[in-house]
Amino acid sequence: MKQLRILVLFAAVVLLGSCGVTTHKQSIALFGGSFTVTGASAVATDYWEEQLDATVTKYGVGGAGFSNTTQDEGKHIQWQIDQACAPDAPVYDTYVLWASTNDFSKANTLSGDPWDYTEYDGFDQNKLNTQCGGINYAIKRIREKAPKARILFMTSTKCLNTPGSGTDINYRGPECGMNLFVNKQMLCCRAADIPYLDQFTVPPFNENNAGQYTESDHLHLNEAGYEALRENQVRFLREGKTIVGQHFVINGHSDTDFPNYRRYAVANTAVTKAPVAVLFGDSITDAWPRADADFFTDNNFVGRGISGQTTVDALARFRADVVALHPKYVAILIGTNDLAENIGGISMENIVGNIAGMVEIAQANGIIPLVCSPIPAAAYPWRRELGPQASNVKTLGSMVQRMAEEKNVTYVDYWNAMNDGNGGLSPENSEDGVHPTLAGYKIMERVLLDYIK
Repeated sequence: MKQLRILVLFAAVVLLGSCGVTTHKQSIALFGGSFTVTGASAVATDYWEEQLDATVTKYGVGGAGFSNTTQDEGKHIQWQIDQACAPDAPVYDTYVLWASTNDFSKANTLSGDPWDYTEYDGFDQNKLNTQCGGINYAIKRIREKAPKARILFMTSTKCLNTPGSGTDINYRGPECGMNLFVNKQMLCCRAADIPYLDQFTVPPFNENNAGQYTESDHLHLNEAGYEALRENQVRFLREGKTIVGQHFVINGHSDTDFPNYRRYAVANTAVTKAPVAVLFGDSITDAWPRADADFFTDNNFVGRGISGQTTVDALARFRADVVALHPKYVAILIGTNDLAENIGGISMENIVGNIAGMVEIAQANGIIPLVCSPIPAAAYPWRRELGPQASNVKTLGSMVQRMAEEKNVTYVDYWNAMNDGNGGLSPENSEDGVHPTLAGYKIMERVLLDYIK
């Protein structure tokens, strides 16, 4: 009987061998602009196929970007995704979104925000003209077509056809630089839980070696350029884990300029008259002058907010961006990104302690500090995994108020003025539940002016 079982097992092995059992070959769909379809790009994509035992299908179109304004023939990346996600299209194992430079170079005022075209704005199709709206559109369509597939994102590389662009992460200036577009790409990925490869800083490209890695336009990569990318690309495709460059992170600073002193360096030198107040903080303050510029000019206020920053960053740059301007008041509104753990966990006591440090620096320099409550937020779109946040925001506000009372300084209460009754923001006052609309800023302006008057 034992010999019979052995013979049966042997026959089964022989039969399986004769049937030619094969393993599944990985399929990859690639989307993007000219970087994905030039002749030299095969140096990278052929390498993917070789190293990963994969087949790569290219949907890219030269000149395309994520914004629906970035391809003259309408063949932007949203269109590419529609072709790949049509009912009769195959389902791929991996969908790779390779960001081009076209969103920056062709529509460089339309970086957008990570919550564009998401459930937070009701999938507003008007937002599809922004880079972020296009990215979120692509992610949504792929997930509907292939819910079990991997979605991986590769950021833009540097655009080296302007002097200084290769070494300056704020290429074309800190207010509208290419780094902001790459920043938004990575924030979209974080919000959607998509792994990304930071190609903006990981490769060795700069204007000094551009001739080695790019074509004569100092923009499109030559074969050596794709060779420089492909090892990290294969590692990324194999592991599916985020790879971030050492000199660029997404919370408003780089490790070569940690607090981002450079952001307002030029603007600070242009301030010749001491402002009545400096409004200081993160993205909520950063966007305020763009939402209502008259509020700042009419009252002789200046805004010094930096999107993504925490109390750690703000405390570090407080002297450069507040004390050096010699204002009468400073309105400190910061802490949201600490709660969102933008650079890791931090206790509320330490958040409040950092704000207290700013208060003490202001007082030591004859500046009147106005300590602002955080504005309500039910959750953070870019950190959905943290869950509901309304009670945390309220708790932080109470702790900040207690600190202000202990130091005998003014507490500006935005929270009660903007609370929708559930610890959040109404759709009228915020499209994403965190950042104010113009109507929301108008409420904050009325509250703030009462304290300053």
